[in-house]
Amino acid sequence: MVGVRGRTRDEPVRASTIRRLTRRIVPVLMLGYLVSYLDRINISFAKFGLEESFGMSAAEYGFAAGIFFVGYVLAEVPSNIIMARVGARVWLTRIMVTWGIIAALTAVVPNVELLYVMRFVLGVAEAGFFPGILVYLTHWYPNADRTKVVSTVMVSIPLAGVVGGPLNGWIVSAFDGVGGLDGWRWLFILGGVPAVLLGILFYTTVTERPAEAKWLSAEQREWLVSTLAEEERERAVTAPAGHRATLGNKKVLALTAVYFLLQCGAYPLTYWMPSVMKDIGTALTSVEIGWLSAVPSLMAAVCMYLAGRMVRGDRSSKPVMIALGISVVTFALTAVSLGTPALAFLVITIATMAAQTAKPLFWTLPTAFLAGAGAASGIALINSLGNAAGFISPFAVGWIQDASGGNDGLSMTVMILANLLAMAVIGALWRTGRRRRAAEPGPAG
Repeated sequence: MVGVRGRTRDEPVRASTIRRLTRRIVPVLMLGYLVSYLDRINISFAKFGLEESFGMSAAEYGFAAGIFFVGYVLAEVPSNIIMARVGARVWLTRIMVTWGIIAALTAVVPNVELLYVMRFVLGVAEAGFFPGILVYLTHWYPNADRTKVVSTVMVSIPLAGVVGGPLNGWIVSAFDGVGGLDGWRWLFILGGVPAVLLGILFYTTVTERPAEAKWLSAEQREWLVSTLAEEERERAVTAPAGHRATLGNKKVLALTAVYFLLQCGAYPLTYWMPSVMKDIGTALTSVEIGWLSAVPSLMAAVCMYLAGRMVRGDRSSKPVMIALGISVVTFALTAVSLGTPALAFLVITIATMAAQTAKPLFWTLPTAFLAGAGAASGIALINSLGNAAGFISPFAVGWIQDASGGNDGLSMTVMILANLLAMAVIGALWRTGRRRRAAEPGPAG
């Protein structure tokens, strides 16, 4: 009862503090995450120009799209270790500035081999950005408010598709030949510059810790510091016994597998959507393909935002299972309906909504299970190895397309099988947890 009365008494200051935090922190983090995805996916619109300039095959394109994640996965844990030493403010700024420079320099690659190198280095530069955001938010938001904030920041993923589709299509058409450069080269230049500017903006507008936030009132600062300190003490009581125990935990490894499979079911959409749209509607211009590609991403952004507010951060796996089930059905329908443009467009939109919404819904599972220091290392492992899907799945789609003569429907088996396997692993985790709870002794009578 004391806690309830205390929370009621503190509610006005809590509400005003969270509002001020969100206005100050969330927009710049969303913009940074948005630009990071734009710089990952603009190669999907550069694909057509790369084919003309370098004679690149579908498998080579898939390799170029995916090798980004080799550098990303290899560098993510070291990046997080350095961030813990130098601070999130400095390190997230470094990440944004360096990836922006590297993205812009990709415009001058003379061949496919150097394109591979630049995509790999881009992954190294960006490594640690999303886990860094999660760690930074734990320094500012209490448990009760963090899930909504994370889901809001992750809306940037589909928003990148909304903005990136029309924008990249327009850049390819409008800038082709400007300064003697092909339109696809301008994609990389105009994608990299905003990251550098955002890095500078981030450093000058955010603060490392709440105790240093002069833009909060004394009452707000005192409430936030004391609340976060109390929650940290509570987490320390139940935290796993060190990083090694967490990283070797079977459930953590299973959740890593789930996230890997979930990403395998979503990343091909990011890199192959323009090609699918071109297959659905023949004789479309780059701008028209861009606008059509934006619609599924826009609907996914709305779906993610609403789901983040409707689904509570509890231990239930039902929401993510429902999202994955819908994606399996609609990907299968897309594969067999590409000859019917209206139906194919409808089902690929629903599939995109389900596959992207599954991502924030998934993060309710590890955050309900992990705590304290184990949460930091466990989440880093899940995100790092899970993102290896960004290399494997686009390459797998490209290989299937080359082997099948460009069959988009057949290549969707990658997404279908990945999401089915993710559902199977989540189901196994649920059954194991149910058996363990049934075996536990009940309260003494």
